[in-house]
Amino acid sequence: MKQIYLAVVAIVAAIATMSSVQAQEAPWRGFYAGLNGGYAWNSANGKFNNATDLSNLTLNGAIVGGQIGYNWQANQFLFGLEFDASTRAGGEDTVTANAGTVNAASISADMNYLSSVRARLGWAINNWLLYGTVGWGFGEFTFKEDMPQVPFSGKVRFNDNGVVFGGGVEWMVAYGVSLRAEYLRYDLTAGSTISADFPTSSSDAHIGFDNVDVARAALNIKLSN
Repeated sequence: MKQIYLAVVAIVAAIATMSSVQAQEAPWRGFYAGLNGGYAWNSANGKFNNATDLSNLTLNGAIVGGQIGYNWQANQFLFGLEFDASTRAGGEDTVTANAGTVNAASISADMNYLSSVRARLGWAINNWLLYGTVGWGFGEFTFKEDMPQVPFSGKVRFNDNGVVFGGGVEWMVAYGVSLRAEYLRYDLTAGSTISADFPTSSSDAHIGFDNVDVARAALNIKLSN
């Protein structure tokens, strides 16, 4: 019985050692999930009426979100797939149309969310990973007018999708735990004419949203090998 017990212990120890060696050889391989936060640069353009230039609206601000993905690793080469989603942490940006008149109205814009599905190509150097990434991004923006004296409150949502690309560096602080810094550019240029239903808009009223630049940090936890 003692010999059987020792044999079982030896087999378990060997399997554990082999698994540990495989993990050491490919420390980035497997599923992971995490949280991210950073800053996004985005601005509006267009015209609401002859007195209101919509380029005064800026959607710059802090963003927060999360990501989940899977990495394949062969020696130092890494290929991964990742999905991420984030939203603005701050509120909408607002300007006043027809300020100082009886037709004064509050005009605002916001970026509701950004998300993407991307491939990552990287090169692992010890516990560091340098990578580039490219994929498809999605975003939603809103434009709103509030005019209490009518009363009127109207909102339009704009959705767009396009290429997203960037790169970054990731540091494995401890096995299965990594910190990341990255830059992404979302090629999103949503926009449209503004309906005449908005009381103070002119006949040629329109709004557009420029590409979005994001700089952020992230924490990832490895979920599997």
